[in-house]
Amino acid sequence: MLGSVKPLIVHVGGRDIEVWTKYSLRALRVRLTIQPGPRVVLTLPEGTHSSTALRFLQDHSDWLHHALGKARTTQSSVIGHFTKFPSLTFDHKWLSVELRTAGRCTYKVKESDDVIVLFHTDDHPEESLMRVLRRVAQDGLEKAAHRIAKKVGVKIGDVSIRNQSTRWGSCSSSGALSLNWRLILLPPAMHDHVILHELAHRVHMNHSERFWSQLEAWDPEWKRHDQELTKKWNVLMDLGR
Repeated sequence: MLGSVKPLIVHVGGRDIEVWTKYSLRALRVRLTIQPGPRVVLTLPEGTHSSTALRFLQDHSDWLHHALGKARTTQSSVIGHFTKFPSLTFDHKWLSVELRTAGRCTYKVKESDDVIVLFHTDDHPEESLMRVLRRVAQDGLEKAAHRIAKKVGVKIGDVSIRNQSTRWGSCSSSGALSLNWRLILLPPAMHDHVILHELAHRVHMNHSERFWSQLEAWDPEWKRHDQELTKKWNVLMDLGR
């Protein structure tokens, strides 16, 4: 049986490549994906024989070689990010970020100065700063979601903050929102655009023409915001991994 504890090693383009395997109850077929890093993942339906997986890799070696050539490397340092882009959105405000070391992980908003101070420990700066950012995201995005939901007249359930790698957010049929913590790294208009997109699913749980019409009624510039969001994807989605 194959597993994800140790990777398979395949020879592609003159070098050895690690391929991490995982089984999925929902998978209907074998699927090969390239994640940031780059990390090659082979998703298998339950019960797939090892020979099938290996044959799939052999048949797709050319595709894998081409895909790896375009894959982006992980840029995971949140401290490095704030060195270049020292701002974040908290609810509806675009705040300047100050990083400081302290004995515990916390944050403080100086509303009069439009500044947020992020306190992280000196011994594990990246890990501790991530804990602070998750707390900022939970507080800020929850406030924003309820503020925007009230504005557009829809009801929502719980707001959870996740570390998604393939989406900015999601909305369940019961109104529960799951939002990517990296939304706080977007300017307010784009930050709110993602939340409005998810809230539009409270009216239409699909991506039909009526859904897009609803989104446009709430966010007339949604197409521009969506294009800008696509550009931000490669910059932000690897952070904190």
